[in-house]
Amino acid sequence: MLPLFVVTLLLSSGAAAAGQTADPPDSLAALVKSQLRRIEALEARLAALQQEVAQLRQQPATPAAAPAGPPDLVQTQAKSALVDHAVAGEAPEEATPEGPQADLPRARIIDSYGSLRVAAALDSDGNREIRNNSSRLGLRGTKRLSDGIQAFGRIEVGVNLVATDRVILSGGDPGVPIGQGSQAVFSRLGYVGLDSGIGSFAWGRQWSPYYDVAVFTDQFPLWSGAATGAFGAGTDGGISGTGRAEQALQYREARGPVSVALQMQSRSNSANDRAWVDAWGASAVVGKANGISLAAAYNEVRDGVPNPNPNQPQLGDQAAIFGLRYRASRFYAANTLSLSEQHEVDDLGRRFDGTGFELALRYHATDALWLEAGYNDLRPGSDHPGDFRTRFGLGYVVYNFGGGSRVFGGFKIEDSRRSDGSKRLNSAFATGLNYTF
Repeated sequence: MLPLFVVTLLLSSGAAAAGQTADPPDSLAALVKSQLRRIEALEARLAALQQEVAQLRQQPATPAAAPAGPPDLVQTQAKSALVDHAVAGEAPEEATPEGPQADLPRARIIDSYGSLRVAAALDSDGNREIRNNSSRLGLRGTKRLSDGIQAFGRIEVGVNLVATDRVILSGGDPGVPIGQGSQAVFSRLGYVGLDSGIGSFAWGRQWSPYYDVAVFTDQFPLWSGAATGAFGAGTDGGISGTGRAEQALQYREARGPVSVALQMQSRSNSANDRAWVDAWGASAVVGKANGISLAAAYNEVRDGVPNPNPNQPQLGDQAAIFGLRYRASRFYAANTLSLSEQHEVDDLGRRFDGTGFELALRYHATDALWLEAGYNDLRPGSDHPGDFRTRFGLGYVVYNFGGGSRVFGGFKIEDSRRSDGSKRLNSAFATGLNYTF
């Protein structure tokens, strides 16, 4: 307002100095009043615009969609980066609605994933095959129960894309529990649990503490994990508790560089059932995600029988494993040593006490191109009759085209023997595709 009067006075003074006749008082007052009304209108418009800008600034930005990634590449914060396989992955954001419908399931707090895998192989005798390669689909998620306590759950099923029988592509992880090999869909994992300030507790079918160490060398697209004992006796390790342990209660916790796990299995499927702890296992991993890590695990079956059927545990089944791993930005190296009693079987179905050694190497030539090499060696003790052994070397070229999806080609050079000393398996070449979402 003040600037307007100043301008008016200056104009009036200038006119008087020039000898001009000033406007009549009534005309000047009308002009001033008109300008004042115009200024008030502009100020009101400016205030309205400022209010709109303030409202826009208060509105939250729409978050960008997170890129989809495979379960094996998701970085988990729940327990430990040292045990990639053991935890369900980073939890989706939890909605906290109010009202009677608050506890209804909501899709945005559930993480779905899958990996469809097919491989083709040709062995040294000219046999050819196209096979499913442990394809799987899964759901997982978490939900806040109270301050410091979360519930979590996961279900994962195997899917047979091509066929169930394997001739060339026999490996350490058959991917199928006992009795489910002919099914198109079968159980791989399924558990629920609670995560608290003192650790996590989970019930169900889940990766074992023993596998926390075996995974160091179970790294390849095919022919992997044959000597660790995780998938002993040609199973998925569910009954013995060394692979995907079934009917298991687990406790897990990680503090700093140390990650520990305890497991017990409770069941009633043999004449030697024990109260609650029919089998137990434990593991400890010391180290960080990158750099050097040391690990050890032990598993013992207490309810075994001398001549078990396929769904019963073996009497005297015990297994221990030790691992050393080094991981850098472009290089990975790991080895495992397993010592077992009555945990593995030979080609005649006889249990034996054995020693297994595995080596896994990976070099990232580029972010997408990997070169891999490995070695598996499992043999019975000297008191076991016959010449049975598992021994082979392997190599791969892998191209990762994003999100865990990859195409690979590789070979296996065999030196495995049957109990009578004859060749047990053929050397082979394989190629395949993993489509992960």
